[in-house]
Amino acid sequence: MSDFSDLCPLFNTGVYGEITLPYMNLASVSSTAEKGGYIFGRSVIVTAAYVIKHTTLTTSTDSHKILLDKGTSYGAATKTTFASFTVSETVTVQAVGEPVAMTVTSKTFSATDALTVTTDGSEGGAKHSSIIVRFKEK
Repeated sequence: MSDFSDLCPLFNTGVYGEITLPYMNLASVSSTAEKGGYIFGRSVIVTAAYVIKHTTLTTSTDSHKILLDKGTSYGAATKTTFASFTVSETVTVQAVGEPVAMTVTSKTFSATDALTVTTDGSEGGAKHSSIIVRFKEK
């Protein structure tokens, strides 16, 4: 997947872009299993992220934490978590289909670093979510 920003890097410096990691099933996953990810292929700074909940959780006690990590590759033993969000059944501002901001600490990615998505897997059942990642060219 390419967004063609590599054609004019000078003009894209400081420009914000977004990618969407669409409709991932984040159910019953250990914190070490990766459910999705992306390699930017160039130096960028991730500045914001949003979660869109697609399925209603099964009970009022269901919740799961979504984490965004930076690693040197997919499956890297050492990763740095820079964004988190807890999806809950009981929080009314988390309407199905509406983006909600994650708590993000800006993180710089090199061309080979991997952005990965993990979850705490604390509850079973369907947990479909999309994640929008906002970044700017470095």
